Amino acid sequence: MTFLRIDLYILKRVSLPLLGAVGVAMAALLLERLIRLLDLFANRGGPINIIFKMLANLVPHYLGIALPAALFVGVLFASMRLSQDSELDAMRASGISLRRLMMPIMSLTIILVIVSGYVIGYLQPHTRWAYRALVHLVVETAWDSAIERGAFFSGFGGKTILIGDISDGGKQLSQVFVKEVDEQGRDLVITAETGQLTRNGLTLVLTLRNGMRLETSPGTDQAQAVAFEELDLPMESVAAEPFRSRGEKESELDFTELLAAHFSGAPGLHPEDIMAEVNSRLIRTLSMLFLPLLAMPIGISSRRASKGVRITVGILFLVGYFQLLQFGRDAVGSDLAGPFLVLWVPFMLFAGSTTWLFYLANSRPGADPLAHVLEALNDAIAWTIARARRLTPQRRSEIAE
Repeated sequence: MTFLRIDLYILKRVSLPLLGAVGVAMAALLLERLIRLLDLFANRGGPINIIFKMLANLVPHYLGIALPAALFVGVLFASMRLSQDSELDAMRASGISLRRLMMPIMSLTIILVIVSGYVIGYLQPHTRWAYRALVHLVVETAWDSAIERGAFFSGFGGKTILIGDISDGGKQLSQVFVKEVDEQGRDLVITAETGQLTRNGLTLVLTLRNGMRLETSPGTDQAQAVAFEELDLPMESVAAEPFRSRGEKESELDFTELLAAHFSGAPGLHPEDIMAEVNSRLIRTLSMLFLPLLAMPIGISSRRASKGVRITVGILFLVGYFQLLQFGRDAVGSDLAGPFLVLWVPFMLFAGSTTWLFYLANSRPGADPLAHVLEALNDAIAWTIARARRLTPQRRSEIAE
């Protein structure tokens, strides 16, 4: 019962900062992309609900980035708190080893590894293709990408359109000419001095002002002309070219499809790109298993080092490692090196170093190889801040007085 309570307590310590880090990271990443999407829609136009669909398809992509960082931050914050409150010392004094305290954390890590593997291996390829399809739809159905000044265009529901001048981002038109054939086979010709374009979903409505509507029946020479001050002309959106099928890029294949393409080949895909994608996904997923082994020694290291220094060192190490994996993936895809050299060797070094650090922290509480590094960084940061303060004009005037 005692161990169960301790396990639940450790999980609570880890889960709260972990969930907070996931929420903050997802909010920041989605907000940044939302700003870019709003800029795209401001220039191209389109219904607002497509933005939410695009953001929903980006969730698995950003979740694959946020989960490893959140796991690292959660374990780091929990270990720092346990160490600073002397709870860790009390537990270890009572005979509970650091390895035993890691058991609930590693159980949580295994669950997150399974979730991350499913997200990276299966959800991301499908949602990545769906996001690109929506971008294609918005770009290809945009009015300003379809119509040109002084040129005939056919594509809006069978209408032939000629615009003399375009302004206000393609919404204000002048010298408008429209020709179409209605359901009864009658030829309709509409001319107008000005026009204004509005959008209802992906359907365009062209409001024409001060114009003439000419209707000619088939097989006769009779025509009927009607002058109008304002006429609403609904038009179907530009029919976008069908988006390419999923799987023309290796990043859009789920893990099962990647393995099948690796062993049997896939038309249009290079074997190097497939091999890079397979190994990259495997290593990114397996690397999560060793993040707690890195975060725990950093969190319980020297108490003289500030929290900011420990967090900074950990985040920089994590970012550098995953950037190295990205470089290795690009090198394999470009056939510059094999996956073992640039992907699996860094992974084994990462796994070995983190396991060694945790072994030292568990078996030799007094031996902390990170302590001197963290203390040196803390002293360097403190010296830099003090030096910068002395160089400010206000500080120099205070010293002079």
